[in-house]
Amino acid sequence: MPGIDSLTHPETAWLVRAVPALLAALITMTATFIFRQPLMQFLARFDRSRSPAVCDPALVWRPALLGTNTALLLAGGAATLSSLVLGWIGSIWFALVAAPVVAALVVRIGFAVSQSRYNRHLERELTPAIGRLSALLSGGLGLRTALERVLTDMGDGPLRDEWRWLLRQQGTPLADGSIATLRQVIAALAAQTSASRHATLLNHLAVAADQPQDLQARRCAAAYAALQVSERRREEALTELAQMRYSGLAVGGAGCLMALYLIATQWERVRIAYSTPLGMVFAVIVTLALLAPMIGGFLFSQVEDVDY
Repeated sequence: MPGIDSLTHPETAWLVRAVPALLAALITMTATFIFRQPLMQFLARFDRSRSPAVCDPALVWRPALLGTNTALLLAGGAATLSSLVLGWIGSIWFALVAAPVVAALVVRIGFAVSQSRYNRHLERELTPAIGRLSALLSGGLGLRTALERVLTDMGDGPLRDEWRWLLRQQGTPLADGSIATLRQVIAALAAQTSASRHATLLNHLAVAADQPQDLQARRCAAAYAALQVSERRREEALTELAQMRYSGLAVGGAGCLMALYLIATQWERVRIAYSTPLGMVFAVIVTLALLAPMIGGFLFSQVEDVDY
């Protein structure tokens, strides 16, 4: 049987391969639009399921990491783009099956990136806020009053949102008929906050919440001093591990550039090699191998030091 190139002009043969790709993208885009409401409900439930369970619904804290509309746009865009690419190099059925998997992976990565950015922002605000809180407690103020005073001087950000929720939930009626105490709210927030340093500090404050004011001041001052030492250790470790990150970027970038050069100069051979089902599997393996040095460089250069 004659091939595609013998039935069409060579300069228009790409149009035949473009039909399944565009059809797969159109089907994916249409399905995303039709089922957008169930998808948004699923994404909202997925966001809620990521929060640790607490004993009372009134003490549930859920930060705004990635909006439902943004997550839906990420999922729809990733599914459409992946179905277009896979429909071009493979079959339309494989593109339609793989598109939801790619969309779920992209949404998961989106939540992880948003949470990482949220934690970094919160921890940048944590040390100066604790210093201010320690000074106010040493001046004789109570814990709640000192927290309110710190919030008045704090700019908008994750830490302010969490501490405002903490103060707002104190006195909230609980399911058992009791009233939420400051210690209960601090302990609930410690169990739910995604920043490990903040969780450690909140556990200290939860223990000190029912203690006399002078003990609260000493505990907070000790936590502030230890946090400063921990921050210095972390900065020193990040400086030393920066070379690992730069090496991973250099090695991975060189491999990606060579792969792009081969794709640009030998596109037909690349398409034939990776358009079969087995070739697609090896395409994923090769892509992961090229990205592994960069991913490893970033992962191994991260430092988590909450020993304070």
